[in-house]
Amino acid sequence: MKRLAKMIITGKTPSTKVKENYGTDIPFVKIPDMRNKVFIDEASQNLSIFGANSQKNKYIPENSIIVSCIGTPGLVSLIGRTVQTNQQINSLILDNKYIYCTYLELKSLKYKIRNLGSGGTTIKNLNKTDFGNIRITVPNKDGQLDRFNRIAKPIFEKIHVNNIELQNLVKVKEVLLGQYF
Repeated sequence: MKRLAKMIITGKTPSTKVKENYGTDIPFVKIPDMRNKVFIDEASQNLSIFGANSQKNKYIPENSIIVSCIGTPGLVSLIGRTVQTNQQINSLILDNKYIYCTYLELKSLKYKIRNLGSGGTTIKNLNKTDFGNIRITVPNKDGQLDRFNRIAKPIFEKIHVNNIELQNLVKVKEVLLGQYF
């Protein structure tokens, strides 16, 4: 993966002792935010611009792939907007043409990723170097990747649009039900 990725970024948690690090500006993704999600556009906790800028090299741009590597290795999600993650997550910044095939390949490697985490303790931990050394298969024949993306991209875009719509509907539901409870 390290040859395919433009960059691999391991997340970091800003100091929780500095209250100004947290706010409403930048989603701060943790493992529970990844469960059963293809795309992540929001998280249970957010950083302020001040907190996010305290670790400027930890911004993860949209259309990146995040993979949990500590605790519960092997969860894989796509990023729908700029986020930051905690240290349990490695993020892959890729050329757009490799996003969907790499995402699907990593999803299929869930148990391999889990098993790669060093197992001397009860907490699995796949370090950044070992994560970067995972071998993955991507289409490489002339036109094969382009044909794959012509099919996959509209499907993933629809999943993302539906995900955003679902989040909006949940917010409307909470507002409406909040009036009665």
